[in-house]
Amino acid sequence: MAPSHHTLTSPPLSLRHEFVRKALHLSAAVFPIAYSLGAQRNTLEMFLAIISAFAILTEALRRANATVGAAFERAFGSLIRQHERRSITGATWLAVSCLVAVVVLSRNAAIAALWCAAVGDPVATIAGRVWSTSGAAKSGEKGGKTMMGSLACAAASFVGVWMLAGYSPATAAVIAAGAAVAEAMPTRIDDNVRVTSVAGAIAQLLA
Repeated sequence: MAPSHHTLTSPPLSLRHEFVRKALHLSAAVFPIAYSLGAQRNTLEMFLAIISAFAILTEALRRANATVGAAFERAFGSLIRQHERRSITGATWLAVSCLVAVVVLSRNAAIAALWCAAVGDPVATIAGRVWSTSGAAKSGEKGGKTMMGSLACAAASFVGVWMLAGYSPATAAVIAAGAAVAEAMPTRIDDNVRVTSVAGAIAQLLA
């Protein structure tokens, strides 16, 4: 699997491009919000299946066809990380992870998992980047995971898990903490997969 998008082996995007990337990532929050407002599981599964299939097809075509690869690079080259040029993009992992969560988890657990992946994860990156460029971060935090990013992930995740998924504040805090730990884990597994899986598993167990 692709390395985490915070790894030091991949040069960071410019702050402007990072914000654009994360704004697109945050748009996935429409799924947990819609689910919490009464959207049917099969409807959500259908939309996520279509998005996932399109993303996987694009991944295959950009490798198999030079014209498609060049077009993809022109359209999204400034928004993808270096390792994503030779591996699966975070957007594809996010789509597939969200689909799996809706298929296998109960409604409330899926809402929690989707929210943590769609909101908690990108908020961690934004907060971490702002913190690391502010001059206040410790030298070991610059360019990688930051305590500020983890705290921001936990806080953003908590709000949605509590307000949208209907968990008690104490339970929501546990799920949010799990999401923050998963986001910060130093592993090659994509963070969209980690956050969705860990938050979803905890939410399902505590449902």
